[in-house]
Amino acid sequence: MTQNGTITQAPGPKGETDDLAALTDLATRSLIGQGVPRDPEDGIRRLRAAAEAGDGEAATRLAALSGIGAWTPQSWDDALDWLERGAILGSPGARGQLLVLARSGSEGRSDDTDWSSLRRGIDLSPWFAAPGRTVLCESPRVRGSERFVDPAVCDWLIKSVRGRVRPAKMYHADTKVEVFDPHRTCGDFEFDIFSVNLVLALLWARISAATGLPIAVMEPPRIFHYAQGQEIKPHYDRCNDGFGGYGADGLYQGDRIVTFLLYLNDDFDGGDLEFPKVGQRFKGGTGDAVYFAHVDAAGKPDANSLHAGLPVRRGEKYVLSQWIHDRPLL
Repeated sequence: MTQNGTITQAPGPKGETDDLAALTDLATRSLIGQGVPRDPEDGIRRLRAAAEAGDGEAATRLAALSGIGAWTPQSWDDALDWLERGAILGSPGARGQLLVLARSGSEGRSDDTDWSSLRRGIDLSPWFAAPGRTVLCESPRVRGSERFVDPAVCDWLIKSVRGRVRPAKMYHADTKVEVFDPHRTCGDFEFDIFSVNLVLALLWARISAATGLPIAVMEPPRIFHYAQGQEIKPHYDRCNDGFGGYGADGLYQGDRIVTFLLYLNDDFDGGDLEFPKVGQRFKGGTGDAVYFAHVDAAGKPDANSLHAGLPVRRGEKYVLSQWIHDRPLL
């Protein structure tokens, strides 16, 4: 590595690369205590050590954490620096994200791409600007935002979850657990500490600008996939029944108040978002967003927020779902 921080070395031999991958995995798990003692400070230290030693995946994860400000100071410049480092070290995830953020497309790039020049040309300011919105309905309160993100972002998100979608579960307020339910026949992928990335961090920032709600009250996002014939029948997104706490320790008293949906494709028929109590249906194009409140202007549960995802009649539907709470999650 040169004095100005530019990576010049290539990843080491396979044995060394395997060791670095194991170090990155251990460091990531220690951030949340998954199978190892929870020690975020040590986890960040190990991730930095792995990235400095030449592991592109470690650098790519540090990019996401720097963007979010998780266990490390929040800095978009640091996040892009780490992403650049990951791309130079060969991380496919880092390279894909840089290409998307630079609006350079995702095809035709190779190992001789000047990733540093690409990084310097990225302007993140549009992600932080409040997008325009349209009032679609007042009860429930439904808003729409056309071209919320560039279609290239949607295409990249779809590619990032292909082959990783599982049958989706539904949360039941009475039992306070997620279970398989015939009401929901689609599949989903939930992003976790191993799969969160800088593009998602920027998407959170844009959702925050649109809704006026902080990132701290957002759940890990999910991408839902609906094959032909799949649907989710009318339901509410609220988690609690209004009595007692819930969550991992049973103490959390908050609840979901907003659902934000980003349409990742539009080459399908059917699949409309329906509010059956008010006879309204909505469907966005690629990159469009629709979001709605589960509470009324007084903060009380809105019965009209009952909603469904109608069956897909042709093709397949991908949509990113972001649930937003009334307070930070424990």
